[in-house]
Amino acid sequence: MKPLAAFVREHPRFVVAHRGASAVAPENTLAAINTAIAAGIPMVEVDVQLTSDGHVVLFHDRTVGRTTSGRGRMHRFRYSELSTLDAGEWFDPTYRGERVPLLEEALRLLRSAKTYASIEIKPPAEGENLPTRLERIAAVVEQCQMTEHALFSSFHHESLRLLRQILPRCHTAAINIPGDRRAPSEIARAVGCEAFVCSLRECTRWRVEDALAAGLYVGVYTVNTVAQLERVLRYPVTAIVSNNPAAIQRELAMRATE
Repeated sequence: MKPLAAFVREHPRFVVAHRGASAVAPENTLAAINTAIAAGIPMVEVDVQLTSDGHVVLFHDRTVGRTTSGRGRMHRFRYSELSTLDAGEWFDPTYRGERVPLLEEALRLLRSAKTYASIEIKPPAEGENLPTRLERIAAVVEQCQMTEHALFSSFHHESLRLLRQILPRCHTAAINIPGDRRAPSEIARAVGCEAFVCSLRECTRWRVEDALAAGLYVGVYTVNTVAQLERVLRYPVTAIVSNNPAAIQRELAMRATE
């Protein structure tokens, strides 16, 4: 498996599975990751947070009610409690029994499949120790030998700055904070990142051109339809983030043969 930097150089455009293949399987589960892997998607994006006892898990929301059988704030659960919740039936009964996975489980699965990881670090919970949080995340990535094969992203740019101190070899992408009108190059100088990620609405020519001029590559979320893809393809965007990555990858492949 090539280092991420080499992969990006050799692939001017690729698809990223958003929270796994989250249009066809429950988000941030091993089922969603396996679905993306089976479709040949080169990179899988997941969200990470910490449980109350310090385990790094895949989870998006602040509360567990939307995507599990439980209720309450995610960071108040111990992993032994969180792991008992059903994280699949809300999506479809066929996924009953899916659970909230550890980041370690996801990374080992991705590494075995030679698939890159995009790890979105969610903003810290109130009162959470940020350096300790990032050290735990970095330790898992290093333990799984994925430092050279993972891209860390966040809306919380301070997390990215601190992470680079903890894990100097890491790859980082700043996600544009909604309403932030700063140029990508300015954000990159403040954060020290190598990539810039923005929403489909924020994907404009001036942003993309500014990012490229600063030596950044650009990712855009969330691209789920042909119309949305056509909008993105107006610009030299590298990473196309989709809930239905297989469909978007097929569309790109068809266009490449035309």
